Amino acid sequence: MGFTVGITGHTKGFGKHISAKCKEAGYTVEGFSRTNGYDLISNPENVFDKKLDAVVNNAEVGDAQIHISVLANINKIPCINIGSDITEADVTNKEYIIKKQNKLALRNISNKLKQKYLTWGFLKDHEITKDNPNLITETTLEEAVQEVINELASLQYNV
Repeated sequence: MGFTVGITGHTKGFGKHISAKCKEAGYTVEGFSRTNGYDLISNPENVFDKKLDAVVNNAEVGDAQIHISVLANINKIPCINIGSDITEADVTNKEYIIKKQNKLALRNISNKLKQKYLTWGFLKDHEITKDNPNLITETTLEEAVQEVINELASLQYNV
């Protein structure tokens, strides 16, 4: 029997890359996003209607990551939370203030529930680095995706 990974936000951005690499690694992927009919803000519990061995909690929509983290814990499913170094940023823009607060909450919940919280800095052309150059990362997209895959591999042998 295979190892099934649920990935939120699997069709765009970082989640799309994680999904592709998971499939390449032989995992069965269940994706959850607006693209395939999942409203993670209003109904995060629908993620857990599927049989999952692990969740990659990637979709950054409202406070859905916080809810999915807690629901994964309740359902006893290992969860890898994709964070952001916005938690270390000096922000004044309303949108970024909200994102920062959500990521701080996610990081705190991750620690409390003993879930993995992965985060990297920003690429130098990201708007946030203009006022936060200390958050520019040398980590490549491929390295970040590989870190997620490595975490899934370690979970696979602990399940």
